Amino acid sequence: MHLFHPTLHLARETILDAPDAYYLHVVTFCPRSRFRANGHEIVGFHAENTIEGSYKIKVKLLEDAALPDLDVLTPVVHTLDLGSVAFPEGEGWFEVQVIGETLDTSGGGVLSRSGEPKTGGTGAVKTTTATNKSRPIDEDTL
Repeated sequence: MHLFHPTLHLARETILDAPDAYYLHVVTFCPRSRFRANGHEIVGFHAENTIEGSYKIKVKLLEDAALPDLDVLTPVVHTLDLGSVAFPEGEGWFEVQVIGETLDTSGGGVLSRSGEPKTGGTGAVKTTTATNKSRPIDEDTL
């Protein structure tokens, strides 16, 4: 298992006369209990994506000083409703990159943000591997 590397599960809802709707479940394992989800950013189709023709999403983590600081493996979960996505070739990839803001304790024990967010791992999931669901909000979806 790689820390700060997303594990992905994709669900698809087929919509008649429209592009399929997608729901993405992202689990990122962190080395300490202080990390939590801090939103996401949809980049969309972009020339700088690692996989050509992929739809890029950035999930954000935050090391939070208000949370207990335990040395335990901690999963951070993002569940994203991506809506309808039309891939140019009909099928494609969702590429996920982890971005995190960490705390810096080098200033005499004072916790502060350590500047620019750090880039974690990336992962990708192909639309052909998506679980087909007629109602993605059902309990058995993700």
